[in-house]
Amino acid sequence: MALRVRKVAEQEELNTLLRGGITGGRKLLSGIFGLDGVTLVFSSPAATVTFATTPSSSQVALSAKEILDQINAVGALSGYAHTDQAGKLVIEDPAGATAVVLGNTGTANAALGFSDGGATGVVFGGPGSGAPEVIALSPDAQGSGTFILLTDE
Repeated sequence: MALRVRKVAEQEELNTLLRGGITGGRKLLSGIFGLDGVTLVFSSPAATVTFATTPSSSQVALSAKEILDQINAVGALSGYAHTDQAGKLVIEDPAGATAVVLGNTGTANAALGFSDGGATGVVFGGPGSGAPEVIALSPDAQGSGTFILLTDE
């Protein structure tokens, strides 16, 4: 049993976490420069996204919509990418059944706010379902609108 306590800032972030999604640490609102020809490489689902700009090989900014469209255009990732309320990139299985695993070989990881070491989502079951599972969930006692989540991983 490996217990872990997390403080989660908002309900949308909590839902993404529980459904096995991953969230980048950078806002896409103003677009991102330097994405032409760089990649995101996933092992779950197995897929690679290679970003392209127009005109080809130019280093113009890709808008949030263009980034999302290019990720969602990859068959295995269709419908996976969206932005959260803060404008950060979220990649999650629309059905919440499969954890997303971003590998460490993608050259776009840092530009989109992911660790160079990758990112691994976990789909959590309910209490008593066996690890990985949610043990307890509670609103923060300070009334901040955040949640305290206890999981067994």
